[in-house]
Amino acid sequence: MRMVYTGADEEEFIDARQRLLVELDAWSQMRQRVVDPVVAGAMLDFRFERDGLLGRWTRDILRNALLVWFPRKVVLLDPHSSAVLSTVEALMDFFDDADLLDERSEQPAVLRTYLTAIADRFDTAMNEPSNFGLAKFWAVAMAEHGIDPLNEVAAQAFIDRVRRGEVEVDQTLLHDLAYRHYQGDPDAEAAAPSPVFPLASPERLAAEAEVTAVVPQLRRFVEWIGDGRDLAEISAPAEFVAMAKRAGVVRVYRGRLVPVKKAARRLADPVELWRAAVASILGNPVAAEMVTELASEPATIPMLVEMLGGDGGTILRVVARLAEYGLVEIFPAGEEHVEDLLDFAGVDYLDEVPEEERQVVQLLPLGVQAAYELRLAEGEPVLTVDDLATETAEVLFARLAPLDPQVLDEGSATWLRARDPERAIAELSALARRTDDFEHLMLTFRLLARLGGDGVAAIASLRDHSAAGPAATTWLFDAGLIDRSEVAGRERTYSKVDLLAADIRTEGREKALADFASQPRPDQLLFLAGATICGHPSAREVLESVVVAHPDRAVSNAARKALDWLHDEPF
Repeated sequence: MRMVYTGADEEEFIDARQRLLVELDAWSQMRQRVVDPVVAGAMLDFRFERDGLLGRWTRDILRNALLVWFPRKVVLLDPHSSAVLSTVEALMDFFDDADLLDERSEQPAVLRTYLTAIADRFDTAMNEPSNFGLAKFWAVAMAEHGIDPLNEVAAQAFIDRVRRGEVEVDQTLLHDLAYRHYQGDPDAEAAAPSPVFPLASPERLAAEAEVTAVVPQLRRFVEWIGDGRDLAEISAPAEFVAMAKRAGVVRVYRGRLVPVKKAARRLADPVELWRAAVASILGNPVAAEMVTELASEPATIPMLVEMLGGDGGTILRVVARLAEYGLVEIFPAGEEHVEDLLDFAGVDYLDEVPEEERQVVQLLPLGVQAAYELRLAEGEPVLTVDDLATETAEVLFARLAPLDPQVLDEGSATWLRARDPERAIAELSALARRTDDFEHLMLTFRLLARLGGDGVAAIASLRDHSAAGPAATTWLFDAGLIDRSEVAGRERTYSKVDLLAADIRTEGREKALADFASQPRPDQLLFLAGATICGHPSAREVLESVVVAHPDRAVSNAARKALDWLHDEPF
């Protein structure tokens, strides 16, 4: 199963959470272990909120989860350690048995010993009201007065009664909890992951800086100044002159604008000159925030308006200034951006979005560098492509797959160089056997193939694996390494289910099914029949999507019949 959901959509995580809990339930019945799904689900929620690494567990992580996060957020009918910690221990054992703990986790025996050692501390923390979060304070207070916290009307009425003094609560405690809540509680709050910064080489940055508008302008301006000019002679815009002064290349001396003699080295170095100049535009809070927001992903103009405030005209002017400094580029929005345009513009039709706002802004290499340096200056965590070389393969794929293919390619090459081939093959093969993410599986094969004959042999060795086997066989066939006669119909169908399920999750049902619906109807019907017996865990999800979203009623009805068969004859 996929275990890394760093930066993933919440809906994507919720689906994975449900699959894990189903597997945990089946495991607990076989092992005769008592498991509370509420506690297990809360542990997964905690990992998703912190960094999305569902399979990474250490004593420090358990301490933060059980002695801080649980007391802050989790309301349980039976919060005693014997009920909670036995489930947590079972969850760790399940991860161990299913090979879902990642290589940076501590040994299960160490985790079990730690859970036993903190039982008393857990009980104390869970029963101390000063450890509660604000939401938990109100939930507990309501429950004590027979109010269902999930009933919004009743909950609001209870809060109103407290404010009027009709119901007593500990006002001192409430004040302290509210203060902590609004000041920030980093140990309990969801932590936004750092964007991955694909930093360019010094040579690339120098080349980019040379072709910005601002670097040549500053050099020409200083050359024109010569030994100095009377201020009355200066016709350049005041804003530009102020920027040149802040960049440290000119200064005012006795009523004249003169060059700064020590700036010769700065003027010769395009990156140093750019860095000195860009401080002026990044002094604008809107511009600085735009750059840091774009570090996560490109954005349409309406999306930037929503994030930063103002109007489209204001945002476009800031974008134009950033472009002068080589930080961003802007290009027309494509079909894939239409939904975003409509949602953030708050309209129903594309024609209602002003034409000049139907554009996308993304960072250029200098912009990535600027965003990186801004986060460093603010003391925020940063993550570069090189940093990922020491991470697991699954973390590498989860963080780089959504980025530009070239970044993924370079990051993968760096990851492979950071470990010997035997270790890389072992880690990639283990991921291929475990993951249910089709994209990650294909990336695993791509990296194994880069390792030459031994890597290809590792792919071939996966052919008999129940989950990875069909995809491995198909990959070997596509690579021309085996004959078509060696590819069974089940394997072809299994791989198609893999691909379709991945597309449904990433692109949505309608878009994912568009290509499928364009195939001849007999081929589609044959696939639906095969999907019921291929044994893929996502077959039910794919068939449900065909029932709901396929435009051809005959195919939709066939999928419904296939789905009924699956319900009657679970594989």
